[in-house]
Amino acid sequence: MLFFIRFVTYIFMAILIGFGLTALSLSTGSGLAAKRVGGWKSWKDAAHLNADPYTRAYIAKTGQLPLPPNIVQTYYALYDNAHRRLHTSCTYVVESSAVNAKWWTMAAYDHKGQVFKNKIERYSFNAGSSMIKFDGGFRIYLSQTVQPANWLPLGDKGPFVLVFRLYRKQLSEAQIKNNGDVPLPLIKRVSC
Repeated sequence: MLFFIRFVTYIFMAILIGFGLTALSLSTGSGLAAKRVGGWKSWKDAAHLNADPYTRAYIAKTGQLPLPPNIVQTYYALYDNAHRRLHTSCTYVVESSAVNAKWWTMAAYDHKGQVFKNKIERYSFNAGSSMIKFDGGFRIYLSQTVQPANWLPLGDKGPFVLVFRLYRKQLSEAQIKNNGDVPLPLIKRVSC
């Protein structure tokens, strides 16, 4: 009888650990399904017919309708470059060198996937609306308080997600797979 109780307990613990690890993989992006560069992650097989089960589950969970990676690459940041969780109570600067894309966009979303409502009705920046530096790059400030130049207002709801999309010319499968050299913006916490 003792053997049976231990056996059932071990099976139950294995199931709980399995579900826990799966939930963690879907929320933070596992190393198998999500590619990480600095504070950014990308679901490399999103919109592919041969996407792995974790990517399919993540897409189903978030309700996204991703575009194929040969047209757009989407990167998500939950953490700054020092691996601290992005939070609306802090001020951040996002800096990038010249972006090698036809078009790019950057927006901040709350934990429910909604943009932050604000009085100036600024919800994102893109290649046409941001002030570009002399080297072709950009600097965007994220904060609850007014900042100079490119300022993206944050709400007072807690953690947030930063989304950076690169719209490129049509890329081949080989170019997509070798896309590790894309310079992504640095996310630096200025104050908290």
